[in-house]
Amino acid sequence: MKRSHWFYRVARFSVDRPWLVFTIACLLAILSFSATAVHLRLKTSNLDLVDPDLPAIKRFLDFADEFGTPNVLVVVLEGEEPSAMKRAVDELGPALRLVPGVRAVTDKIPLPSERLDRAGVNPYFTSRDLGMFMLFIQPEDARSQAETISPLLDQVRLVLAEKLQDAPNLRAGLTGIPQYAIDDRDVIQQDISTLSLFSFLLIGVIFVTAFAAMRRPLMAMVTLGFSVILLLGVITLYPGHLTLLSAFFASILFGLGIDYGIHIINRTEEFMNEGMTEQDALPLSISKLAPELTTGGITTSVIFFSMLACGFRGFAELGLIAGIGMILCLFLMISLFPALLTLIPHRQNRTISTRESRVGRLLMALQYPGITAALAIAAVALSLLGSPGFDGNYTDLQPKDSEAVRLEREMVTRSDLSPQFAVFTTDTKAAAIDLADQLLDEDTVGEVRSIADLEMLAPVDGPDAAWPDEFLQRFVSPSGRYAVYAYPSGDVWNPIEQEAFVTSMQAIDPAVTGMPVLGRFMTDLSNRALIITGVVGGILMFLCVWANYRRLLPSLLAILPTLFTVAGMHGVMKLLHIPFNPINIMALPVILGIAVDDGVHMVHRFIQEKGDLQRTLSGSGRSVVLTSLTTIAAFGSLIFTRHQGLASFALLLVIGVAMALMLSVLLLPRLLILARKHLVR
Repeated sequence: MKRSHWFYRVARFSVDRPWLVFTIACLLAILSFSATAVHLRLKTSNLDLVDPDLPAIKRFLDFADEFGTPNVLVVVLEGEEPSAMKRAVDELGPALRLVPGVRAVTDKIPLPSERLDRAGVNPYFTSRDLGMFMLFIQPEDARSQAETISPLLDQVRLVLAEKLQDAPNLRAGLTGIPQYAIDDRDVIQQDISTLSLFSFLLIGVIFVTAFAAMRRPLMAMVTLGFSVILLLGVITLYPGHLTLLSAFFASILFGLGIDYGIHIINRTEEFMNEGMTEQDALPLSISKLAPELTTGGITTSVIFFSMLACGFRGFAELGLIAGIGMILCLFLMISLFPALLTLIPHRQNRTISTRESRVGRLLMALQYPGITAALAIAAVALSLLGSPGFDGNYTDLQPKDSEAVRLEREMVTRSDLSPQFAVFTTDTKAAAIDLADQLLDEDTVGEVRSIADLEMLAPVDGPDAAWPDEFLQRFVSPSGRYAVYAYPSGDVWNPIEQEAFVTSMQAIDPAVTGMPVLGRFMTDLSNRALIITGVVGGILMFLCVWANYRRLLPSLLAILPTLFTVAGMHGVMKLLHIPFNPINIMALPVILGIAVDDGVHMVHRFIQEKGDLQRTLSGSGRSVVLTSLTTIAAFGSLIFTRHQGLASFALLLVIGVAMALMLSVLLLPRLLILARKHLVR
């Protein structure tokens, strides 16, 4: 059975039996929502984005099990009076140890002051100018998950407020991975809620302007809502959870899924303009769109599925969920959407000839060879600028006004300490002491903490001097192994300094772990995922398009906007100094899906209209413009979020979608005209 015939039968059934289709959809949605509410989990740790069996991850988790997590929360006190900060540290240390969820607090070296004075050791952790004092809190949760870290941070802030209320000249702040994790969650949740509402209103304005009504677009949005709910049920079955990355699936589905509805609405109104009723126009329009919808939908899904091969669990799960979501959304658009429109009658059959011809005339007016040539030359020139590079600096993803980022940078600049450090393990005390001495000779190391520090102080009162268990457990595990901590001398988030530090640490011991090592590993994994997704997705995309046409020329023309978009987008990013990062690379499969969908619709319609460019631009050209504008509206508002990673993701989408739009309605039509006699048979 041909795709068009099958699509027609599904849509016709939905129009003839709308209540049955709607009832089945509602029952499935209720079942899905109930299962989701009970069983779906949200994993908020960055460690949930990678395979725990990978050697680098396993080493990190094994160390955390043995010595506690290296991802410490740092309390930073700033002030002008060192004596006041000393008193504050003395009060804060015991109080912070009582906070639920705290495994250990390192506030100072726990020895009598006279012993430390005789040894010439400052017991406090300070900046070189004594303007900063630091306390290191080790959470019990090794994974820094929001549900456990958030209440801990709330309690820590309460303790700080209580103990420092009589010290107005002291400022206290928090930094470290636990604080970054909560900042990510809070900023994203707050900004997405506000900006999503703005996006929804902007999409509504576009719909009203384009269709002079909200009924059909609103039903398309309702259909998308059903798609998200049903997809949540699928996610509950497998993988059974959402992560910080896969939680973006709904935004991606809304941004891409609405395109199906726009194409169906546009073609339906074309047939109604010719005198057909909506009930007859819907199945016919869906039937006529079957090749474009299936090719575009399956190709987009396959691009997402290509992320399964990238080796990064977070991206692989997002790709699987988004790919299934696109197929599910397509099916609901040809089944539930016609049923909803049938259940909610419209006032009258409205024509759109004036508006459609206006769009067609505008697009036709832009079909000058000079414009086409300029666009092609610009795309090629941009592609020659090279790659924009990859930025793995975690702090560059944080809000520009982040207090946690400021404090970490102050720590790095003004002291030899940092919230991020490398950790080593040895089997004997002698090996730990030798390793500490070796690390002190490294230029990339600013400070070393190990059992050697205790050995240095032991002769003051004899080798049997007792140390508090809380302090000792940082260096000696219950199994008798020893830990050595190496603090970087530079900014470990700076890619160059991170590379130098991690390389020198791994040269000493390949089994070294800690956040700098783990951070570089995840950056490399993200970069590799970008390359694999681009290559594998590109190959599968072409195979899907070729399988639809079975001819080389229309296949190449359909993917041409995609090729020029990706190449040109790299050039624009290079010009604007926007590198790829672990967040914005999620935009790549979305842009690929939109661009290939635009090209497929334009080529199909041109062939279907027997080479009539005016009707092609008035029909599919208009749809491509609307789908692009709604996608830009859906994601564009996120450019204004405080979260720099999310803002760069939105900016890349806007750049990519805008380029795909221009190439699809300005460059591709001229090429279709040139190839008309080979396309139209």
